[in-house]
Amino acid sequence: MNKLFASLVISSALITGCASNNKVSDSKFSGFLDDYTILKPTSADKEALGYVTPGINWQKYNAIMVDKVLIITPDAETQTDQKLLVAIAEKYEALLKQKLAKEFNVVNNAGSGTIRLQTAITSVFSSFDDLKGYQYVPIAAAVTGGRRAAGGEKESARVMSELRILDSVDGQLLGQAVDLKAGKKKQDKNSAILLADINPILEQWATRVVDRLKALRAEVR
Repeated sequence: MNKLFASLVISSALITGCASNNKVSDSKFSGFLDDYTILKPTSADKEALGYVTPGINWQKYNAIMVDKVLIITPDAETQTDQKLLVAIAEKYEALLKQKLAKEFNVVNNAGSGTIRLQTAITSVFSSFDDLKGYQYVPIAAAVTGGRRAAGGEKESARVMSELRILDSVDGQLLGQAVDLKAGKKKQDKNSAILLADINPILEQWATRVVDRLKALRAEVR
């Protein structure tokens, strides 16, 4: 997928929130990234998987293109409010541009010294906080949640994203990541997920993208 757009795209692939081994199976994710097998758990965040291409001269990049955020959700989430998904994508894009503008020239066209950032929202659902990693799949979370529907526990809103960083001229992969985060707890089991529940996650992601790029550019070659 080279062209990103903000309209809803449904994928039949199920996704997982984290991996316990060193490599990840492509079949468990949305298909947004070309190769999931190169992802590894990151040291800074146990819920994130990442990859940085070795040997890149990050100092040469001083501009960045931010593509529109794509929405790819599994079949289990076809009932998710499409307006909410679009609002999440638009908010995330705005935050990325706002925060990246403090460190890069945010541009609209490819060019020398320009990074291309492509991102996707690949899951939005709610679940209990004590699930195991494999249960952070929408269908598994729904089944587990149903067993406890009579209880008084509150579920947390969750959102998952995938991103890749490319050289805007030749399309070389510079890095990529997958992350799952929990937002605010819902008021009750029947309440809908709101953008306000997801906003803290989007803020955190946008900040981390900027921080990671700053760190890469600061590394001495």
